[in-house]
Amino acid sequence: MLLEDFLQLLAGLGGQNVLYLQVQNQTLPLSKFVLAREDCQLLCGGQAMTLAKFRQLTGKGSKSIPLSFCWQEKEIPVYGVQILPAEGKIICK
Repeated sequence: MLLEDFLQLLAGLGGQNVLYLQVQNQTLPLSKFVLAREDCQLLCGGQAMTLAKFRQLTGKGSKSIPLSFCWQEKEIPVYGVQILPAEGKIICK
C-alpha cells in the first residue's frame, strides 16, 4: 500500500482517532512512524498514535512511497482498515 492511499482512506476522519494493527487476534497500538526516502513504516509500541500526530509526521514530502506495518521486526501484511468511530479506533488488518 502506498502512503498516499492510506492517507486517502483516512481523509474524512477526525484527528483524535488512534491507530492499531491487528496481528494474530491481538490488537496492538501503532506508536511510531519511520519515514525514509524510498519507504515508510508504522511500528507497534506502547501507546497508540493519534491520526492527527500521524498526519503531522507525514509532512509535506512525497506520499508516493510504500507504507509497511511492522511488529517484532517483521512486516505484517495489511489488507484492509476497520474504522470504529464510537471507540475512536482505526484498526489495520
